[in-house]
Amino acid sequence: MGTGRAGVITAWVMHGLSREGSDRTKWIVLTFTIIFWGLAFTAIKHAVQKLSPFELAFLRFLVADLLFILTVFLKGYRIRRKDIPTVFVLGFFGVTVYHVCLNAGEMYIPSGIASLIISTAPVFVLVLSAVFLKEGITYRKVAGIAIALVGVYVLSRPDSAGHLVGVLLVLISTISAAIYTVLGKSTLKRYSSGVLTSYVMLFGSVPLAIFAPSSFEKLLELDAVTILSVVFLGVFSTYLAYQGWYYVLKREEASRASVFLNAIPVVSIVAGSLLLSEPVTLSTLAGGTMILAGILMVLRAKS
Repeated sequence: MGTGRAGVITAWVMHGLSREGSDRTKWIVLTFTIIFWGLAFTAIKHAVQKLSPFELAFLRFLVADLLFILTVFLKGYRIRRKDIPTVFVLGFFGVTVYHVCLNAGEMYIPSGIASLIISTAPVFVLVLSAVFLKEGITYRKVAGIAIALVGVYVLSRPDSAGHLVGVLLVLISTISAAIYTVLGKSTLKRYSSGVLTSYVMLFGSVPLAIFAPSSFEKLLELDAVTILSVVFLGVFSTYLAYQGWYYVLKREEASRASVFLNAIPVVSIVAGSLLLSEPVTLSTLAGGTMILAGILMVLRAKS
């Protein structure tokens, strides 16, 4: 009797330790995912000084696609032939338009401001979902959207015409990310996020192939830091970050995990200040605070 009771207690303790270890791993993975995505804006800002937005996008996904191809092969990922056009459209918005416009935008504005504008993607997802998917929208969500957009306006008050151009380009990138998310909702009913994202990344890279000749020509002239920036973007900010995000989503509620993504602009602003000497102005802090507050209202509001 005593031995049986001791065995139950031992099993309970071991289960608790195992769960605690799993939770610890989950939060470690989430932390590194946020860091990798936050540092992406810093790496892009450095790389676009030597590469065009198209060349940077091509080289980034050349690196990432090698890993995605390996994943597809090893895990046996497959998609139906009839879904190929849909996945290609998803790739066009989620990869081609998103990354080219983000790269181009960062030619004109600091990396921290770009990350704050990109963080408004959930706002545009909500708007598009309400319009096209007839999903519910509440007064609290509307208030959150308004606050976040006012924050974008504060950030977009131009120091120059180029600044405004940069903000508009990153906004196009943000809207493209929202379109990708909304269009992908129905497709995710047929595929896991890992399968869909792997093929989206691969198909979305196809339009960038026309920039291969100039990209390889530039590659021979790049300094070591720029090459490392491209490799970091491809391996850490693209492939590993997406794998890490899916690892977390399997073990945590999406709504709760998404709140932590608001830390990405913080990483970007700090990294931009330390590594690129980007100024942190009062308008950056005010606009950024409004954007993050608005997004939190949207994420926490009940339908």
